[in-house]
Amino acid sequence: MSSVVSQFVLLTLCAVTLAATVAQPDTNYAGEYVMQGKGFGPNDRAYAGTCSLQREDQGYKVSCFNQDTRHTYAGKGLAIGDTLAIFIGDLLQGDHNVTYAGEYLIVYQRDANGNLSGKWLHTTSPAAGMETLTRKK
Repeated sequence: MSSVVSQFVLLTLCAVTLAATVAQPDTNYAGEYVMQGKGFGPNDRAYAGTCSLQREDQGYKVSCFNQDTRHTYAGKGLAIGDTLAIFIGDLLQGDHNVTYAGEYLIVYQRDANGNLSGKWLHTTSPAAGMETLTRKK
């Protein structure tokens, strides 16, 4: 197993363990956001788009559209207090309705205005970056 995938699996297990053991007040992240981000690589360009977060069971259904690549990423999110972690990727048609292949793990911190600042990691490459989600008014 590659080092990046191993690190990703470890981060995911830590996030799930933390979610199961920490009880904090529920923060509602549902809504529409403007997305802006940039990879840490020297040749990475800034990108922009929109994200939609909808409550779904114990977490969130996430859909983000990157205007620069004209690509939509979908997945799931889990919140604990002022921290939101999402796992997103391309939509794939599978045996069990619609499934997704997670490509990116993003961990955000919520500020007093309800905006989110975070860092992301690609699961199968060394790519990483930062991203902000600004709540639409």
